[in-house]
Amino acid sequence: MALKDMLAKARAAATGAVTQHHAKIDQGITKIGEVANTKTAGRYEDQIAKGSHHARAGLDKIRSDRPDSARPNTDGLDTDGPAPGTPDPR
Repeated sequence: MALKDMLAKARAAATGAVTQHHAKIDQGITKIGEVANTKTAGRYEDQIAKGSHHARAGLDKIRSDRPDSARPNTDGLDTDGPAPGTPDPR
């Protein structure tokens, strides 16, 4: 099994786990934020809230992530070659 296949399999497993346990992970993010606010006596409440927001955004991104092969090509560009303005590595 090639490294690329192993990584794809691990990514699919992680995405599945995040999708399955999304609510528990979200509760964990909330709990961690509450504990951090308590430990710091609210001094860093804004930074903790911002970090929690970014963690939830990352969680949602992982949850909604699909393999590249399952994504429709909606931009109308050819995805086989390099991006415009970049050298072709082939």
